Amino acid sequence: MLDGLTEEQSSKVDEVLLDLLVHAEAEAIFLCDRGGNILAENTEKTYQHDDNIAALAAGSFFATRELARLIGEPEFKCAFHQGDRKSMYMQNTEHDLLLMVLFGKASNPGIIKLFTNKTCTALDDFLSTQNTQNSFELSMEGIALEIDDSSQPFRRIARTETS
Repeated sequence: MLDGLTEEQSSKVDEVLLDLLVHAEAEAIFLCDRGGNILAENTEKTYQHDDNIAALAAGSFFATRELARLIGEPEFKCAFHQGDRKSMYMQNTEHDLLLMVLFGKASNPGIIKLFTNKTCTALDDFLSTQNTQNSFELSMEGIALEIDDSSQPFRRIARTETS
């Protein structure tokens, strides 16, 4: 469930992801933040390391922004990784979320791209109309952070063996 959304709103997001899963004939859909945290998902096939997949994919995807800048583009909106048996398509939403679609070789990449684009638009429209004010995005504006050099955040505690 997305933070800051009601259960009903989160159900709507899940419904949109299920629609993509069915129409794209995909195995899994993950909606992640920039850090790769899975905010919502809908899967037909279980991936044992879905958190790791999401974190690595998000890191890879958002790192490409620097590559885009170096070649004169403001950003890349999507990325496609094609394997022999499994592939992944990723697209960024206007709310700076990442929609990842994992699919097998029986799925059509063109259909994946078409329906993922429609889903991103639907998610952006839906999230823009909610009264969340992007509450699922952390804002550090106006918060001053200081380091206390005299503190010891980590202390070594001696262990004693008990019988």
